[in-house]
Amino acid sequence: MNYGASDKKLHTEEYWQEQLQHPDWYIRLEDYLKERIFPVSKNINEKRLRQSFYETVESMLIAGKIPLAKKGPDLDAQRKPIDALVIHHTSENPDITLSKLSAIGLVRQYGTHFIEGDIVGHKVRGNPVWSGHFKDGRMVFFAYHWLVRPNGDYERLLEDNCIGLQSGNWDVNTRSIAIVLSGDYSNRFPSEEQINSIKKIISGNYSGVDKNRILGHREVNPKATCPGNKFLGSKGWKNILRA
Repeated sequence: MNYGASDKKLHTEEYWQEQLQHPDWYIRLEDYLKERIFPVSKNINEKRLRQSFYETVESMLIAGKIPLAKKGPDLDAQRKPIDALVIHHTSENPDITLSKLSAIGLVRQYGTHFIEGDIVGHKVRGNPVWSGHFKDGRMVFFAYHWLVRPNGDYERLLEDNCIGLQSGNWDVNTRSIAIVLSGDYSNRFPSEEQINSIKKIISGNYSGVDKNRILGHREVNPKATCPGNKFLGSKGWKNILRA
C-alpha cells in the first residue's frame, strides 16, 4: 500500500487515535508504520509526521486509551549475567519526556516484534502489547536501562533483571545493559557532564564488566550509526569510558 499525498486522512491525529484504541493497533497500522514511521527519514516533513505520531501515542498512553495486556509471558526469562554495556543516543530532543520515550519504544521496539508475531518464542500477533516492565505503577516500553541528560542528570529506566529490546541482537540484549544519551550525537561529542555520568553509572553498578565490553550500538548492529561517528576511533569518546 502506498500512502501518497492524496491520503491526507491517514496522516491525522483522528485517524491514528481511531486505530490506536484497538488491541491490535499495530496490525491495523502495519503498512503505515512500515512506510511512514519506522524508516528514520531526515526529511523535515517526514520527521514532523513521525513526531506527531509519537506524541499522539504518548498522550493516549498517558490517558490509558491504548489497550494493553493485563498479563503476558515472562519476556525476561532468558536474562543472563551482565557482561556488556551498550551505549546509545536517542536522536530525539534532549529534553524528551520519559512518557514519550516509552511511547517510541512501544511503537518501534514492541510494535515491530508484535507485527512479526514472535517474541522470545511466544506467538503474540493479534494480542494487546505486553512488556512485563513497570515504572511508577505503569507499564513501560523503554529499550534502555539508563538515560543520561546533557547536564549530567541520569535516571534508571529499567531494572537490571529486565531485557531491553535495544541492540537488534537478541543474544546481546540478554546479557547487556543499555545506557542512552538524551539527544542526537550523530556528528558531535556528548557533553563532559554526560560522559562523566556514564562513567559514574559504570563504576557504581557495573565495575565488573570488562572495559573491552563497553560497546556502541553500531558495534553490535551493523545497521546502526548510534551513538554517532565521534564514538569510535583513536580520538573517539569511547576511549574516555574505557579509561
